Amino acid sequence: MAGTRLELLGRFRVLRAGVEVPPPAFGGRKVRTLLRLLAVRRPDLVPHDVLADALWPDRVPADPAGNLNVLVHRARTAVGDPGLVVTGPGGYALGPCTVDAEEFLAATARARRAAAADPAGALRAATVALELWGEPLPEDTYADWAREPRERLLRARVEALEAAAEAALTLGDPGAAAGHAARAVAADPLREPAVLVLARALAAAGDRAGALARLADLRRALADELGVDPSPRAAALQRSLLHGDLPPTGQASPSAFGELPFVGRDAELAAVHRTLAAGGVAAVAGVAGVGKSRLLAEVVRRSGRPVVAARAVLPELADAWGLAGSLLRAALAVDDAVAAAVPALARDALAGLLPELGGRPVVLDGETRRALQLAGGVRMLEAAAAADALLVVDDLQWADPSSLGLLGSALARLPRLAAVLAFRPDELRPGVLADLRAVREMSDVPLGPLSASALGALVGNAELAQALGESTDRTPFAVAEVLRELVTRDAVDAGPDGWHPREHDVAGLAVDLGRAGQRRAIHRRVERHAAGADTLAVVALLAREAPARTVAAATGHGEAATMDELAGLADAGLLRLGGRGWTTAHDLVGETVVAGLPAGERARLHGALARALETGDADPSEIARHHRESGDAAAAAAAYASAATGALDGHATREARTLADAGLALDPRPPVRATLLDVRAEARAAHGDLAGALADLRAAVPLSTGGNRARRLARLAMLTSGAQDPHRAADLAELALIGAADDDAARAVALETAAILDMNLGRPERATERADAALALFRRLGDERGVARILDGRAMATFLDGRIVPALAVFERVAQLFTESGDLLRVVTPRSTRGHGLVFHGRPADGLAETSAALRIARDLDAPEAQAYALWHRSEALSALGRGEEAEADAVEALRLARSLGHRGWTATAHRARGIALEARGRLDDAAAAYAASAAAAGDDLALFASWAAARAALVAVETGRLAPAAPLVRRALATGPALGHYEARLAAVELAVAEGAADADRLAATALDAARAGGHAASVARLLRLAPGLDAGLPSRSSPGR
Repeated sequence: MAGTRLELLGRFRVLRAGVEVPPPAFGGRKVRTLLRLLAVRRPDLVPHDVLADALWPDRVPADPAGNLNVLVHRARTAVGDPGLVVTGPGGYALGPCTVDAEEFLAATARARRAAAADPAGALRAATVALELWGEPLPEDTYADWAREPRERLLRARVEALEAAAEAALTLGDPGAAAGHAARAVAADPLREPAVLVLARALAAAGDRAGALARLADLRRALADELGVDPSPRAAALQRSLLHGDLPPTGQASPSAFGELPFVGRDAELAAVHRTLAAGGVAAVAGVAGVGKSRLLAEVVRRSGRPVVAARAVLPELADAWGLAGSLLRAALAVDDAVAAAVPALARDALAGLLPELGGRPVVLDGETRRALQLAGGVRMLEAAAAADALLVVDDLQWADPSSLGLLGSALARLPRLAAVLAFRPDELRPGVLADLRAVREMSDVPLGPLSASALGALVGNAELAQALGESTDRTPFAVAEVLRELVTRDAVDAGPDGWHPREHDVAGLAVDLGRAGQRRAIHRRVERHAAGADTLAVVALLAREAPARTVAAATGHGEAATMDELAGLADAGLLRLGGRGWTTAHDLVGETVVAGLPAGERARLHGALARALETGDADPSEIARHHRESGDAAAAAAAYASAATGALDGHATREARTLADAGLALDPRPPVRATLLDVRAEARAAHGDLAGALADLRAAVPLSTGGNRARRLARLAMLTSGAQDPHRAADLAELALIGAADDDAARAVALETAAILDMNLGRPERATERADAALALFRRLGDERGVARILDGRAMATFLDGRIVPALAVFERVAQLFTESGDLLRVVTPRSTRGHGLVFHGRPADGLAETSAALRIARDLDAPEAQAYALWHRSEALSALGRGEEAEADAVEALRLARSLGHRGWTATAHRARGIALEARGRLDDAAAAYAASAAAAGDDLALFASWAAARAALVAVETGRLAPAAPLVRRALATGPALGHYEARLAAVELAVAEGAADADRLAATALDAARAGGHAASVARLLRLAPGLDAGLPSRSSPGR
C-alpha cells in the first residue's frame, strides 16, 4: 500500500509514512520473517507449504495454514492496513508497497542498460543503487530460503559497482572508477570483468604497476581455484600495459564433557619437533577448528623448554605492537637476563609498551621510538633464545604489521631462534608468509581433518566414529560439538576409552547433529543460556580477552551479576578465562554468536561497548570499530582519525594507512576527513606511493583554511618537488606563504619549504633569506626540530655552493642534532650527504662508513626514499675504493627504488652512480649510456644532476676518443647547476683541452686545481695533477674540518 516500505538491505525495517513500525508491534519474529519471504518472492503468490517449510524448518505445525493466517493477521495489524498481505488460492503475496531491494535491482538494471550510450546516466543509476545498499537479509544469513535472493542481490551489487566503475572511467574519473572496481573485486576476486575495469582504472590513474599486479593476481587465482587461464581480453590488456600502452579512459550444563584426548597428530607433532630441534621455523596451517592451538599446546608441553608464546587477536589487527607486546611480555618471564639485555635508550622507548621494564618516559620522535622498540624487542628475543626458549605464535593471520616487522627482524637476525607459527591460510594477508620466508626457511606442517583411525581412537565406538566421520568435516572442533551435544542429551556416557551410546540409534542422532553443522550446535548451546545472552554477545563482539568490569560496563548488569554469568558460560564451554580476562572458548564460538545476533541488537551492543571502552584506556582503533558497527559513523570517523594519527606519530605507517582508510570509508565531515587524508598521505609517502600521497593532499587542501591549509600546501609542494615538477612545487609553496598570513607556525613551515625549493631551482639568495626567516620563527616558537631542519638546509646550501670542507663539519653537527632530538629518519640525509662529501674530499673509506650507517638507519625505518638516497651515495664510495661490482649492485638497487617511487631526482643520481661503477669496471660504453639516462631523468630543471650527467658523459667521451660530442657536453656542464657540479665540469674541460692539445690547457688545469683545492674536492686534484704534472701538488690537509 502507499506509504509502506520494506527494507531488506541492512537491518530489516518496516516503515509506515516514513516512521519505522517497532519490531515488538509484530508480535514475534516469524511475522517479520514472513514479510521478508513474501518480499523476495514478489509479485508471486507463495504457497502455504513453501511458507511453512521456510518458517518452521525443523518441524511444521499441525495446522500450517491456520498458523500462517495468524501471522498474516498480525502483520496487517502491526502496519495498519489489511492490504499489505494479499490472500490468494492456497497462498499469500505481498501487496502494494515499496521494497528497497526491488529499487536497488531496478537501479542496477538501469545502469547496465545505459552503460554504452549514456555513461553519465549509468553512473547516476549505479550511484542510486549503491546508496541503497546494505547487507541483504542479514537476519536470514543461514536460512535456506534466503540463499538464492541473497546471492542474487550480492551479484547485483558487484554489477552495480562494475557499472559505476566503467561509467566513471568513461567520464574521465579513474580514481573514482578504481574505488568502485576495487570494491567489486573485493566482493568477487574471481570475476574477471571487475578485475579488468580495476586494472584499466589504475592504469589510467598512473598506477601501471598496480594494474599489472591485479592482472597477475587474477591469473594466479583462476589457476589455483578453477584451473583456467584468463580470457584473451585480459591477456591483451596485460600485453598492452607491459608495452606501456594505456587503455582508453572513459539451560543444561555439559559438565561431564571435558577436553578431547589429543589423537591423530603424531606425524605433525613429530614434524614440528624435528624442525624446532634443528633451530628451524615450523609453519602450521589449518582452517578454524582443525586443532592448531591444541597442537601448539602439545608442542609446548612436550618440549620441556622455556616458551615465548602469544596469540594475535582480530581487534589488534590495526593496533601497532599488539602481538609484539604480548610476545615481549612473555619473553620477560623466561629469564632475568631478558630485561638486562635491553639497552637503556631502548628500554625507555619500550616503557609505554612494557611498563614492567622500568624505562623512563622520554620524548622521542615516532620513527626513532619505533626503531628503538624494534631493536630492543630483538635484543629481548635474542636473550630468550640464548636461554633455549621457543617462539610460539598462534593466529598469525591477525598480527599487526609492526609486530610482523619485529617477528621478521628476529627471525632474520637470530638464525638459531626456533619458532612455530600457526595461522588460518585463507585469512592470512597476501605477502605475510612470503616476507617471513624471505628471511628464514620454513618447514610447512599442514593440519587437516582427523583420519578415520584417529576418529576411531578418539570415540571408542566404531559405529559412532563412522557417523561422525560421514556427517562432519572431521575437524576436532566439529567432532567435539557433536559429542558435547550427545552428552548434553544423555545419549552417550564418557568413559576412559571413549564414548558409549546409551540408546540404540545414537549414530543416527550423531549424523543428524553433524549435518546440521557446528554453528547450529553452538547456537543450541547459546540458546540454553539465554539469561547470559548479552554477556556472551559482548564478549564475542570484543573478540579479545577483557576484564569482567569492561563486560559489566557494556551490559549494565553490575560486576557481581556479570561474574556469575561469565562463570556459567564458562561452565557451558562457551567462554574461558585467560591471562588478561574473559574471551570465547574458541574463535568459532565468538564468530557464530556474532553472526547470530539480529542486526539491531548487534548495533546496540557495539554502541554500549564503544561507550564502555571510552571510559578506560582502550585503543582508539577498537573504539572506532564499535562506533562504526553501532551505526555512529561520525564518532567512528573521529576515533579512526585519533587512532590513525597516533599510529603515524609512532611511525606505524601501515597501521596508520589501514585506520585512515577505515575512517575515510565512513564519509566523515570535512575537518575529520582532512585529518584522515593527511595521515594517509604521509603513510603512502613513507612507502613510496607518492602519487597516492599527492592525491590525498590535493583532496585535503580544499577542506581546510588558514594555517592548516598553508601547512598542507607546503607538504604538497615538497612531495610535488620530488615526484613531478619543481616549478609547480615552488608555486604551491608561494600559495602556502600567502595562506599562512599571521600564523607563525604555519608560516615557518611554508618559509622552510620555499627555501628548499628556491635552492633546488638555483635561487640561493632568496633561499638564504627565507631560511633565515624560518629559523627565526622556529626559535621564537621553541621548535627545536624546526631549527635542526633549517640548519640542515644551510649545510646543504654550503655543500651545493661547492664549499665541501665547511659543509662536512656542519653536516656532522646537524646529524648529531637530529640524533639527539630523536629524529632518526632525518639523520639519513646529513649523514649520507656527509659520506658523499667525504668521497669528494678524497676519503672514500670514511665516506663508505658514513653512507653505510645512513643506509642501515633507512632500512631499519623501512624508508624507501631514504634508502635510495643512501644507496647511490654508497655506490660512489665503493667505486672510489675500486669495488666496482658492489658499487653497481648498490646503484641498481637505488635505481629500482627510485623508479618505484617515481622520484626523478634519485633516478638521475642512481643512473650517475651506476655510470661511475661501470667506469670503474672498464665498461665505458655502458657508462656513457648510464650518463645519458641520468641526463634524461634530470632534464633542465634538476640543474645539479644535469651538470653532473653532462660532465661525466664528457669525461667518458674524451676517454673513448670522441672529442666532438664532448665539447657541447662540457659547455652544458659548466653552464648548468650550482658550484658543486662544476668541479667535475672543470675536470672534463681540462681533459678535453689536453686531448685536443689546446694552448690554454695548463691555464684551465691551474684554474680547476685552485678551485678544487679551495673547495676541498680532493677527488679531482690527483687527476688534474696527472693532466698537468708541472703544477704544484699541494694536497688538502688531513686535519681539515670535517675529519
